[in-house]
Amino acid sequence: MESVSVGGVRIAYERCGAGRPVILAGGTGMPAVAWKLCGLRGALVDAGFEVVTYAARGVAPSDAPPAPYTVEALAADLAGLLETLDLTATAVVGYSLGSFTAELLARTRPELVRAAVLLAGAGPLTGVLDAVLQAETELIAATGHLPSAFMKLQTLLASLPPEILREDEEQVRTWLELLDTQESVWTSPEGPAGQSAAADRWLRDRHRMSALADMHQPVLVAAFEHDLYFPPRAVNVAAEALPNAEFVVVPGAAHAGVLTHPKETVEAFVGFLART
Repeated sequence: MESVSVGGVRIAYERCGAGRPVILAGGTGMPAVAWKLCGLRGALVDAGFEVVTYAARGVAPSDAPPAPYTVEALAADLAGLLETLDLTATAVVGYSLGSFTAELLARTRPELVRAAVLLAGAGPLTGVLDAVLQAETELIAATGHLPSAFMKLQTLLASLPPEILREDEEQVRTWLELLDTQESVWTSPEGPAGQSAAADRWLRDRHRMSALADMHQPVLVAAFEHDLYFPPRAVNVAAEALPNAEFVVVPGAAHAGVLTHPKETVEAFVGFLART
């Protein structure tokens, strides 16, 4: 991956394909290579787009400045990357934490964003996510970091649909083995602590939902059917608050639908990107 310095923070990125630019903003701890491994990046390239992927601050091989982070800082990092690459009027696809980044960038730097796709990251704070954020905050306050066993359990329970968690022991074990490598995606312990703080502050902002009225680009708001954090009913609240939004539900998937259901996820938004 190549890298640029944005405000003294090195941000690693990769670009491929040719056509109108699409930038993919990943979720908490999501390495840029995950977009490639799940096939989503390749599907967009095949559909005629230039695709930029990057590692947000805290995720290797980008820098991990001291925690806490804010979504404002994450959006400034992305804006700086786009400016360095001389990209304007991009389509920004944000997943989970990356959805927060995409949303704020579209509102504050509209010249950089022609359209946005918010995957599993729009809507009011739900009770389940509130409890998770409280647990993360208390653990960081008590220990200075998020224990790997906690992050593995949290990710496992949120990532897979309930039927898989109940009935498919082989797939659960496969995910556990995958999550054993979770620590390696972070540049340092500052990464998970910093990104957790950014999500907590963003989701508890009382003005966040009303600010959606200032986002005038075409927006596709997508939910995963079994998402515990951003269930379809909550995501639809955001879609109804946006001036120019479409709403879609990807069936069968939980919060990690980008990774577990990449074909269905791409099908949900590639047509939207093609016409915006």
